Amino acid sequence: MSASVGGAVCVFAKCPIPGRSKTRIAPLLGEDGAASLATAMLSDILVSLTTCAHLKETLKVLVYAPGSSEGEEHMKSILHSLHLSAISCGEESSRIFDEWVLLPMASGASKEDLTSSSLGSKLEDALDKTRSLLAKVHKMTATQQSNEAVVFLGMDAPELPLEEIVYGLQTSSGNKAHLCPADDGGYGMLSVPRNAPSSQIFHGIRWSNNSTAVSQLKSLSDCCIDISIGKMMNDVDEPYDVIRLAKRLICSQDSNQDDDNRQSKDDVLESLSSSIGSAIRDAETANACQYTWKALFDLN
Repeated sequence: MSASVGGAVCVFAKCPIPGRSKTRIAPLLGEDGAASLATAMLSDILVSLTTCAHLKETLKVLVYAPGSSEGEEHMKSILHSLHLSAISCGEESSRIFDEWVLLPMASGASKEDLTSSSLGSKLEDALDKTRSLLAKVHKMTATQQSNEAVVFLGMDAPELPLEEIVYGLQTSSGNKAHLCPADDGGYGMLSVPRNAPSSQIFHGIRWSNNSTAVSQLKSLSDCCIDISIGKMMNDVDEPYDVIRLAKRLICSQDSNQDDDNRQSKDDVLESLSSSIGSAIRDAETANACQYTWKALFDLN
């Protein structure tokens, strides 16, 4: 596998504001605690994607809500706190692959709800704009890397499967999508190939439903897009999800969890796609979830 796979990664995120972010876990952590955990999870995702060597020449886009100047400034402050660079969509930069492009989320029926039925139109809008950005970047940099695949991620699963993201970008450089299902019936990652019609692939999806992933797979299939399935991802939406996340992070810190590790490897939904191999080394995932871990520790 080449050192850098190109393409683009789009992270969909709501500004982590107390009382407006992660409200379902507020009964467990409080409104401030829920926002702190949301900030930490988003931070881990942004840092992991930025520091992954295989994504060095991948365009990185942060699609934020609310798509206002307030939302942009909030996201900029998070990126700057992580010592990461950010530019507004439309700005030109000679270091485009080293910066996060801030793209306001298209407004819909709900002001900033990522679980509403308007999510499909927001994804369509983001895909069209990211494809346009990629075309400009390829022309501006005169790069030989012309991968037009686009990966979509949320901010609810900080345990990023970097191997799956790299594989998705590579396989979607052709006529093939790659999807990682989530344990709640949705999906945590979707890699879209260049020939997938943006106006069709997100139409009619059962959003916020235990059939979301299945309906997305059918939509892609109906558009004659081949699909591969990656490992299960774990969304953090409910209080019980927070407890399970804490347990997983504790186990990952404990080198004596051989039985659990062996069981995970025997579970097809917990294992990486067989064709991925060992593209991402342990060194690149050693610091995964460091911000989430600290936030959970501080919240006791």
